[in-house]
Amino acid sequence: MLAPLRGFDGLNRLDVRLVLLLGLALLPIGIIAMVQTYRVIEDSDARLEAALLGETLEAAAVERQVILHTRGAAQSIARIIPGYNEDPKTCSTVLDRYASSITDIAFAAHVSEDGIVRCGSAAVGTDLSSTATHTQYVETGLPFVGATLTARQTEDNLINVVEPVVDGNRPDGYVILSFLHDAIVINPPGNNGGPRPLDTITFNDRGDILSSQIGLETALDRLPVNRALSMLGGNGTGTFEDVDRTGAQRLYTVAPLLPGSIYALSIWEPSAGRTGGLTAMSAVLFPFLMWLISLAVAYFAVHRLVTRHIRSLRQNIRAFSSTRRTLSNVHLDEAPLELREVIEAFVSMTHQIARDEAELENGLHEKDVLLKEVHHRVKNNLQLIASITNMQIRKAQSPETKFVLKRLQDRVLGLATIHRNLYQASVLSNVRADTLIEELTAQITRNSITPAAGIDLELDIAPVSLYPDQAVPLSLLVTEATTNAIKYVGRPTPDAKPWISVVLKAADETGQVRLVISNSIGTPVNALPEGEVPGLGSQLINAFVMQLGAVSQVTETGTQYEINVKFSPSDFTAEDAAA
Repeated sequence: MLAPLRGFDGLNRLDVRLVLLLGLALLPIGIIAMVQTYRVIEDSDARLEAALLGETLEAAAVERQVILHTRGAAQSIARIIPGYNEDPKTCSTVLDRYASSITDIAFAAHVSEDGIVRCGSAAVGTDLSSTATHTQYVETGLPFVGATLTARQTEDNLINVVEPVVDGNRPDGYVILSFLHDAIVINPPGNNGGPRPLDTITFNDRGDILSSQIGLETALDRLPVNRALSMLGGNGTGTFEDVDRTGAQRLYTVAPLLPGSIYALSIWEPSAGRTGGLTAMSAVLFPFLMWLISLAVAYFAVHRLVTRHIRSLRQNIRAFSSTRRTLSNVHLDEAPLELREVIEAFVSMTHQIARDEAELENGLHEKDVLLKEVHHRVKNNLQLIASITNMQIRKAQSPETKFVLKRLQDRVLGLATIHRNLYQASVLSNVRADTLIEELTAQITRNSITPAAGIDLELDIAPVSLYPDQAVPLSLLVTEATTNAIKYVGRPTPDAKPWISVVLKAADETGQVRLVISNSIGTPVNALPEGEVPGLGSQLINAFVMQLGAVSQVTETGTQYEINVKFSPSDFTAEDAAA
């Protein structure tokens, strides 16, 4: 399996990964096809080379027969010529008769070791010591076929067959049989419908040209520039490409007529060596194209049968997850059975989810309505209790009783304010504690502080959202602490104004919310009622601090009394925050 590629999302798509896996699976087949194509090319090249060599041998077949016949005749004459050493005239007569009886022979002679023609069909007594033929004989002492001028010193080029003469165990010169180039007819190859050579020439092992199909002068221009004829004979049979002396690219084939002695060289156009378009490039190109076509077909099949249906399903899933809109544009007609079952199952699931969510939303809505109704009823009942308490305050005769009922009324009104805020909140699980504290503080100061008292109220309330199980004890804590602050507020100095401060700060870097309620102390502004037992407010404050899971600290100086409370608010979930 292919692991997901990080940073390459395009390669992690289903269709791309399937194509990659299929490409890996088809790669060995492509390699095998490439190897087989190479083998076909090699076999075709070998067959073509054999065909060209066969054409070359066929073109020089007549010359080969003439040279073999002449060489056989030279060997026969070399055996009998020592018997005529004492009678040069008879020797010349025999050689002349022999040359006349064979049409191709233009000159026959017995040449001595020092290069003098002892006897022959012509030019008896001529000195041939300076000719290339005699020089080669002196150098090798072996039979050979060469090309030189005739002994008559004409401009006709001859093909000379030389055979050494041995008298007993002593070398006695050599027999030379010469025939003109024109006497050799090179068959034009290519009559079978195949390619035709530009020229076919024959040469010996020394690189001397013996014959040419179209003429020696033209043949010289078509010889390879970078390879000598003498080197070609030593390499045996072969095919190669080279540039001729005119700068044109040519194809050459070399075939031995007489191994080690005579060779034939055919000159072709480069196209003659091309195997019907099969080249090394095709060995790679054809398998590569097959591989690409296979991948394209696989990609089209995967896209047609799988990918496009999965993409459509993915788009609808995303639309459903974000907008809860059920599927509507999934086409199942062309989808495979397995995908059709998956899509149908998902369509059914989306409808079921939509119905379940609608029922849940209705249930939640009903619950919210009921809870708000409960808070509304509780708020009304608390206000009713506060009103009854107020009636009792008016009828009470004892100041102590009035004070106790007043404190009770403040606490009841504080609870009513809390339930009113819960009733008015749009989300019951998220209460704005800052708004609640501002309303409570305003209500308490309005009911307990008269304008004549001249008390300054300082509020520094930061926005804080809490769950109801923390907002309620926090509100009750603020109610008790603010009521105590109003009861015990005093003037630090005769000229100073009394003050009360309520500070609520949002969560800091430690994640804690801080509530600070402080007041000035000194000369009391409000007279304490007779017979009051202090400590109830402090007990309630401590109880509310415990409910918050907070830590409180009370600080008292000569001019200030302060309650400092720190607590950690509960974390809201993502759903609560979104709501």
